[in-house]
Amino acid sequence: MNIRLTNQINMVGACINVANTTENKAVWNGNPPLDFTTDIAALATGYTAVTAKAALADGATGGAGDAKAQAEAALEDAAYILARALANHFKKTNNLDKLAQVDLTKSEIVKLRQQNLLDKTTAIRDLAAATVAEPNAADRGVTAVRITTLTNAITAFTGVMNNPRGQIVNRSTLLKEVDTDTAGLMQQVADLDDLVLQFDGTDAGKRFIEAWKRARIIVDTGGGHSNGGTPPTPPTPPAPPHP
Repeated sequence: MNIRLTNQINMVGACINVANTTENKAVWNGNPPLDFTTDIAALATGYTAVTAKAALADGATGGAGDAKAQAEAALEDAAYILARALANHFKKTNNLDKLAQVDLTKSEIVKLRQQNLLDKTTAIRDLAAATVAEPNAADRGVTAVRITTLTNAITAFTGVMNNPRGQIVNRSTLLKEVDTDTAGLMQQVADLDDLVLQFDGTDAGKRFIEAWKRARIIVDTGGGHSNGGTPPTPPTPPAPPHP
């Protein structure tokens, strides 16, 4: 997938994460303009679908078998990182019962196959979602971003888990769909821009507006596949000083 699409999808994810922090959600949840509540939920649903499809496209070069292997590896990595963050948190809070559920090595996760892997990683994600608001959990790596990463990996793996190895996935078709779907997400974010501005009645709302504006900046990751990516525009040199 090209850098342009990757950057746009990452920007959408950043906006969703900003909107769903505890402080910012208190600004918009149930408050006018009420369309923001509906539209941010729709954006999150579309984002999950696009990221899952993008993962399929990136893994489709060698058929469904390669896509499955890539999705499985991404799921194992995301689950292991979040499991270790949870283990660190539960050790420090002396919660031995929950510690036992996540005190896993990478090899123990890799040994899991198919449905067992899906069940275990889903359990890790759900436990993290129930823990993220606990004091100091975020400082130990139990964050909404990590949970979203694992959720997306679960979705991607679920989509290819039962594919036969010989099935060929049409990568170009998937990329076209990702491009079209991402364009739709960009329009949804633009519509949300107009609604966000209306939360300016409180200091918390103004902070939310500024955080949203920062999240809207598309950052060039400087990597990825060069499959038609748009090169960054060089900065404009400063004007010479007047005498």
